[in-house]
Amino acid sequence: MFNITNATEAASASSAMMSQSIMYPTPSVTPTPTVGRTLATPGVRNLTYPPYAINNFLPGHSLQKQVISPDATHNDGPYNSTEYELHNLYGHTSGNATYNALKAVFPGKRPFFINRSTFSGSGNFSGHWGGDTNSMWGNMYFGISQALQFSIAGIPYFGVETCGFNGNADMELCTRWMQLSAWFPLYRNHNNRNTIAQEAYRWSTTAEATRRIMNIRYSLLPYTYTLFHRANVAGETVLRALPWEFPNDPSLKAVETQFMSGPALLVTPVLAPLATSVQGVFPGIADGTLWYDFYTLQKVSVAAGENKTLDPPLVHQPIHVRGGYIVPMQKAGNTTKTSRLSPWSLIVALDGNGKAGGELYLDDGISLVPNATKNVEFSFANNTLRARVSGDYQDGISLANITIAGIKWKPQRVSLDSGGESCNIQQATLSCEDGDVLRITGLEQATHGGAWRSCLTVKLH
Repeated sequence: MFNITNATEAASASSAMMSQSIMYPTPSVTPTPTVGRTLATPGVRNLTYPPYAINNFLPGHSLQKQVISPDATHNDGPYNSTEYELHNLYGHTSGNATYNALKAVFPGKRPFFINRSTFSGSGNFSGHWGGDTNSMWGNMYFGISQALQFSIAGIPYFGVETCGFNGNADMELCTRWMQLSAWFPLYRNHNNRNTIAQEAYRWSTTAEATRRIMNIRYSLLPYTYTLFHRANVAGETVLRALPWEFPNDPSLKAVETQFMSGPALLVTPVLAPLATSVQGVFPGIADGTLWYDFYTLQKVSVAAGENKTLDPPLVHQPIHVRGGYIVPMQKAGNTTKTSRLSPWSLIVALDGNGKAGGELYLDDGISLVPNATKNVEFSFANNTLRARVSGDYQDGISLANITIAGIKWKPQRVSLDSGGESCNIQQATLSCEDGDVLRITGLEQATHGGAWRSCLTVKLH
């Protein structure tokens, strides 16, 4: 579609992709990896050629590639440990040392840093970035599986070098990659000094697409922050493979081009050049799950098991909200600090029974051990939205609007109680202009002083 609406940038994309093909030519002969050792030799521990295969294209699947020899021994007294045993612990222990050093330098504050080398348990103190990527569509695609694997490995703070580190990115690749990476906790465009500049503002279309997706990213910070809280206290994931949320559907194991952000949001990125459409599945349809378009909140019409074709203009990324969930949001600011000062809003996506639920976690955002926290549990049933509040943290931010998707009738008015007391909501307005989408606006005055300072009830009449 973009080659019709923006011929100049289409030509630029085609030229850049041709340059990319020259820089990374298809090999005339595809290397065939040898079969790795499958049986250990009795009495011999061969650390360079262990009894398992890794696909690194070295003869016999040798582990000795750009590393210290696995047979090397460390000076650790009587243990005489080998590099094979300690190699993966180097990044882990250096990360732990960095974490404790930052705590000493900034007492009481949360340390923040990312590691390129991590191990089991590193997520307790460090994030991870995926190393040097190439500016190629295939590398962008593999970033999804990387992010999902690190999430289930207990390292949810993950990101890649968006638009690629090696090689020259083009407008279309960088646009789609900026859209995809906006869902990764670590969002960074980074490249080699010997490649062309690839900041989002270098191409007008990329800049516009990035503005749009960053606006969504920042408006969803309360939702994402709550996911990280759950990861911290309960070991839950932030980004999730579809089978993680829908384990009873074996067909979803083959889906590698879509993912969930938490339990409520389904992301369908564009992963191929010159795409005028993208296909995606909508899990749970056979069990009654409803899905809504994130932008319009209109219900998606899709059959169970259907691989539905979606329209993805170059500045647009398909996102869908799962019925049965309430998503807390704030208007995006230029920084996380300014975003936290914006009024609250809620998306209430109803399931087939007219119900939904969600949660919100709040603290000061910087303290290692916050002095005060707040948990808000949202529920919607019987045409009533309830926010049950616990904790002492106060942000003083009002609730501006509530949008309810999937409502089957047209309410005439709304009432609001805070802490058991009725609030004046004369400025509130209701509109059902989009069919089954109800928009309630003008709630700021009624929730002045803090929407979550006490339990809240909003009833439709």
